[in-house]
Amino acid sequence: MNYSLFITGSPTSSKACHTALDFAEAVVQNSTHTLSGVFFYEEAVNIANALAMPPRDECNIRDEWVQFAQQHSIPLYVCIAAALRRGELNEAEAKRHEVDQHNLASGFLLEGLGSLLSLTLESDRTMRFK
Repeated sequence: MNYSLFITGSPTSSKACHTALDFAEAVVQNSTHTLSGVFFYEEAVNIANALAMPPRDECNIRDEWVQFAQQHSIPLYVCIAAALRRGELNEAEAKRHEVDQHNLASGFLLEGLGSLLSLTLESDRTMRFK
C-alpha cells in the first residue's frame, strides 16, 4: 500500500509531527508499504523554520524529519502560502519578495497545494496528523 502524509499540527504545541514521523518509520520498515511524500500545512509548516531552536533537552523534530527523508528519499513539502504567511522563505522567494534573508531549513521544499493533490492521487491512503 502506498501512503502519503498530510500534517497540520504545530511542531511545538502538538504531537502531530512526532506521531507522523513514528508512522512514517513504520511504513518504510514494512516491505509491502511505501511512502510517496509528506506535506506540511497550516501550523505544521513551522517545522521548516531553520531559525527555530528547541531547548537542548528536547528532541529536534525538524532534524529528525530531514534525516528520515534523506535516508529514505522521501520529499518533504511545505505549503508555500502557509509558509510565507509565517515568514518562512527559501532563497528564491526571498529574492522574489526583495527580502535579504531566507530561513527555510535544508531538506524542505516550498510547494503549492497542487503537490498535495498529486500526492493524494498517487497514494492509496493519505493520513492526516493534526
